[in-house]
Amino acid sequence: MLRIDIRMIHNFQDAVQSVTSAGQSLLLVAPTGLGKTRAVCGDLRNQSQKIVYAVPLRALGSGIKKELYDLTRSQEFSRKARPLCVAVHHGDSEESNLFSEEVVVTTYDQVVCGVPGLPLSLPLKSGHAVAGALLMSRLILDEAHLAWGISANALPILLTIIDFRLRLGLQTVILTATLPEAVATQLQKHFHDQGQDLKLMIVGKGELTDDTRLRMREKNRHVSVSSLPLRNKKTSDGQEKKDLDWSPLDAALTEDRGKRIYFANTVERLQATYDRLVESGRNPDRITVLHNRMPRRWREKAESAVMNERFGKGCPDGDWILLTNQVAEAGLDISAPLVISDPAPVDTLVQRAGRCARWFDKGPVEGRFLIVEPPKVQLNEIALPYNRPTFVAAALKTAPSHLSWESELQWVNESWGEDPKKAEKAVEEALNQTAFALNLFDRASQSRSPGAIANVFREVLSIEVAVDKTCSAQDLEKRLEAQRPQTSSVSLRRAHILARDAGRQAKAIRYDDGDLKVVEADYIELGDILILPSTVAYLHAVKGLCFGDGTKDADPAVFLESKWETDQARSATLPREGGQRQTLIKHLQGVMRGVRERLTIDGIYRDALAKILRALEPESTEALIDAVAQVSTLAAGFHDLGKADVTWQSRARVIDPGCGPELIGRTGIMNRRIGHPHTPPAFHATTKACEILLGSLESTTRLVRAIALASARHHSSFLNPALVRLHGDAAYNFRAHPAAEALVREILLETEAPNSAIERAREIISAAESIPDKSEIPLALPNDDLFPIYALIGRAILMADREDASGKILENWKK
Repeated sequence: MLRIDIRMIHNFQDAVQSVTSAGQSLLLVAPTGLGKTRAVCGDLRNQSQKIVYAVPLRALGSGIKKELYDLTRSQEFSRKARPLCVAVHHGDSEESNLFSEEVVVTTYDQVVCGVPGLPLSLPLKSGHAVAGALLMSRLILDEAHLAWGISANALPILLTIIDFRLRLGLQTVILTATLPEAVATQLQKHFHDQGQDLKLMIVGKGELTDDTRLRMREKNRHVSVSSLPLRNKKTSDGQEKKDLDWSPLDAALTEDRGKRIYFANTVERLQATYDRLVESGRNPDRITVLHNRMPRRWREKAESAVMNERFGKGCPDGDWILLTNQVAEAGLDISAPLVISDPAPVDTLVQRAGRCARWFDKGPVEGRFLIVEPPKVQLNEIALPYNRPTFVAAALKTAPSHLSWESELQWVNESWGEDPKKAEKAVEEALNQTAFALNLFDRASQSRSPGAIANVFREVLSIEVAVDKTCSAQDLEKRLEAQRPQTSSVSLRRAHILARDAGRQAKAIRYDDGDLKVVEADYIELGDILILPSTVAYLHAVKGLCFGDGTKDADPAVFLESKWETDQARSATLPREGGQRQTLIKHLQGVMRGVRERLTIDGIYRDALAKILRALEPESTEALIDAVAQVSTLAAGFHDLGKADVTWQSRARVIDPGCGPELIGRTGIMNRRIGHPHTPPAFHATTKACEILLGSLESTTRLVRAIALASARHHSSFLNPALVRLHGDAAYNFRAHPAAEALVREILLETEAPNSAIERAREIISAAESIPDKSEIPLALPNDDLFPIYALIGRAILMADREDASGKILENWKK
């Protein structure tokens, strides 16, 4: 296990860590390869901190995870240093349990949907708990400049999330190597004018002018930049054809005998380049293909070879070629003396150039960075998927002849967003569109549709795809009982095209009310696994997922079916009801204790609650924070009051007759549903109990109702306590068990309520037996000022409930 030596922390990393460890929000502009990730996460060595680390593309996650795994806690805080608990979570790798880990590496689309409580790759019913986790976390937005090119609305949404968090005092860190200084200053000024604190740090400027590692980089790293012109093919009589002649690229990749990396904009171009090189006689064993359209296990194997044997730090010199795309341009610490790139916007080119002669610690290194330059009429086509050709043209026009930090900054300043004036204007327009983003969050929340938000990120949204010879729904259903297919990622847009081409043969594995089902792929939802016939797509052992009729290819490297396997990451879930008998009062007391500790003991829950309350009410005192914690603890006591229902108790005893005479909280039988609601009574029970304890609620009504709703929704963020129906469409009504009143007395006693309040326990039961009016139920929309309180308390109750059910600690929240 690698450990951080404090003596190896560079000047800028030390300065950055003094900012992040103090909880301050930060916009950091630093060169590639200088250690931005360690700079903003290095304080994990010395203190407990929850981090959500967001990257634009799934492919970047594994490299970040590897780097974070190298961080360990110092001896001062732990007798035995241990690795961090790091989970990668997105559509292709679902390792996280409701973002309960210390560090969650995820993607932008997961974050923007999680903020309003509409997670993409976690149960929607637990959406408020995911939103609560983000409120407690340091949110790091890496490669933030890429939001510019995702879509017209992606930048406004990200800026709105940053604004939302800064207003609440929640730490937000923005990382980039390629944001113009004028734009960075523009963002800082905008937020400062709004009364929000965002510190700007640019390596090589201001307080970071003198950095030892930057000086070493400038002294030792020598990279030239030039174009690699392409021309159209010609007929035998000299007439130009429409298709390009790629022989100059092939020659550049074959004439050298050192390490070479080619960054293509599309997977198809990588695959075609591989085919040409092999056909020309290149040894395929010397070529590695690495991209996002490979089954995960294949990609991990290729990535391991790249990192540990061929292009990683410490790998010996050799005759190797890497054909890759966005997978490697920002997330992998690799290097080669020759790097070639397709034309792209300046931010992408700088990232790719950062893999050329990357390591300069041991002395001078030299490299060449070549940019493919097609004829102007074909630039748009070759630049895809970057759909702003003027950005690409500007980057090509202003490219420097040699790379240094100063020349990179100048390159970015001149061509990011086409030119400085247009860039600043576009950012200003994005900053003025917060109303659009907030309304989008509210609309998506009301329709329970994360796709409404995620579609703004459609250029980076992916669907998992597997191939099958027959696509038989019956066979697929049978396999699903124990396994999942190994999948490859394709864009949402491409998935629609493939499903259309496959017609009725295409199937989708889809979550339906918590269960996986095989359905006709008439339409595609985010989270689906698309199953395609091998006449439309197939797998190649080196090239990954290919499009076309695989049945016509006799190559032994071609596979017509995806492999199926048990996926431990996907099967890992938080504990469910049942399995260990427990009385209801013991369970309620355990959950109350868990919530009370989270909100009163020094830790990330208490910190987040204090920040949110002070943002809502600047004069907030510790007494107010304690009062909210007390109301939340009371609400936790009523979260399962509905189990003290005659029908619920009767059904529980049928399932597990061996339970004792007290009210049952959990049976000893796993996987048997009681099938009767038990969460709705929490709403009226909480509001009535608060009325008894606090007197007339008046100005606190909205706050109390928000907390009461969080309690009632601990199983589902979709629940409306006023609209719960039973089978047969009858309205749900809580019918209190004879022992329910004594239970309520115990709950009140647990909160140290006065005897005068405890004697009114029957009033709380009566309130719980009444159905709330729809007007009483808060909308709990993301744009509501109490949404952060609702989400944070909702998470506290849910996690305390799960911990008590399992007898395990599921998250580290204490300092």
